[in-house]
Amino acid sequence: MSEAVKEPDDAKVSPTAPTSKEAPEAPKEEKAPEVEEEEKIIEEKLINVNLRHANLSYGRKAAPKAVRIVKKVASKAFKTGEDEVKISSSVNETLWRRGKTKTERRISLRVLKLESGVVRVLKAEA
Repeated sequence: MSEAVKEPDDAKVSPTAPTSKEAPEAPKEEKAPEVEEEEKIIEEKLINVNLRHANLSYGRKAAPKAVRIVKKVASKAFKTGEDEVKISSSVNETLWRRGKTKTERRISLRVLKLESGVVRVLKAEA
């Protein structure tokens, strides 16, 4: 009769556990994807926009109206046309987060005027 040799539980290595031979991950560089480095910023303003009128609109028009209000306020701040205003994806996601019928009551924005005449709207960081 031969006895099977049992390994102690400490010797077993689970396949999901990280091994000590793996190198730690290198820190990733943070870049602002909305702002292009090629174009120079001429002017920058911080604006708080009250979206009360967007919430008072009827039906499924609150979020689209909020986008129009943000574009209108940004164009008035730099005296440009609304077609030259570009809203970043983070601002758009904030306005549409609660759906089409409800939107934020207020939003803080960082508005940049670039050398090419384009007005870029970014979310202000608290």
